[in-house]
Amino acid sequence: MFDNNINNYVLKVELAKCFGNLGTVYLAQHRPSQQHVAVKKFLVEDLKNDISYVMDEAKHLREFDHPNILTYYTAFVHHLDLYFVVPLMCYASCRDTMMNYFDTGFPEPILVCILRDVLQGLVYLHWRGYIHRSIRASHVFLNETRAVLGGFRACTSFLGEGKRVRNLHELPPQSVKSLNWLAPEVLAQNLVGYTEKSDVYSLAVTVIELANGLEPFYNLTTTLMLTEKMNGYLPMLLDASTVVTDDMQGQSMEGKPNEAATAQMRQIYASRQFSDALHKFAEQCLERDPKIRPSASALVSHPVFKQVSHTNIREQFALHCIQKVDFDSIQDHDISLTNSFSQLRVDAGGSFEWDFDDS
Repeated sequence: MFDNNINNYVLKVELAKCFGNLGTVYLAQHRPSQQHVAVKKFLVEDLKNDISYVMDEAKHLREFDHPNILTYYTAFVHHLDLYFVVPLMCYASCRDTMMNYFDTGFPEPILVCILRDVLQGLVYLHWRGYIHRSIRASHVFLNETRAVLGGFRACTSFLGEGKRVRNLHELPPQSVKSLNWLAPEVLAQNLVGYTEKSDVYSLAVTVIELANGLEPFYNLTTTLMLTEKMNGYLPMLLDASTVVTDDMQGQSMEGKPNEAATAQMRQIYASRQFSDALHKFAEQCLERDPKIRPSASALVSHPVFKQVSHTNIREQFALHCIQKVDFDSIQDHDISLTNSFSQLRVDAGGSFEWDFDDS
């Protein structure tokens, strides 16, 4: 359906920068089909040595075919520009959605709907013989109906010459931004190595990030974070059942503007209650020993998903009065991002932001 003629795409508005500001993401409309898409544009000579990462990610996405795995429609070169035409994720990433609607974390029904979708994508990925190695909120995207797993630059196969590689050892490329989410066995860099179960640990850290509004360990130095993980420290969901220690306050509230704001955040966390099933899900996936840690396929039947067996992301967003923008109404190339998506913000005093820098 989507061709390689750049003249058939109307680039309506710039949404964000991507790939360390080397690329630009546009909201675009495909003229023949009238469908809205996202177009990633790169100047080839700016990519230099990084072009291999862009092409590797595209190669991986081309091999996958699953509703919860990000794909792309087509890719082509026009003059000195490289274009990727990808599905439009109308709510951007989970990190963006939290920034705009749920700055203290998603309500549990939405969180579990997202988790269910990401887990389905992860089961498929592992079945195909791949490890993601970069699961986090900024790499989980939301459209009208489902969550979709993206961010495949660090993805790698654990199949070699038609056989399964028992363990991997190398640190994922460009992994600096993902260190807080990586499993202890990945960070250890020892002879034991790691398997696809490292993704399960990263999924648990992402669940806590989605629940609390901030990723665990974000305020720690790399050395201290590594020490905490190796010692078996478990980050946790913040709610009324959680013992609020000084360490937890530092993990979740450091960087707030003042003590009053910190007290307000503590009150918000203390006024909510996550289910026992969600707590247990996170604890099981954070198991220090990967041999005991459950696989992605084993988690599909976890009791936490019973609560969302009759609902989906679209219904849950509607309950919170979050509606998709009318993209047909956006025509001006120079329109500002804040004005374009102002109707997507529940709080009239805020602004809507998309950040594709890590995608």
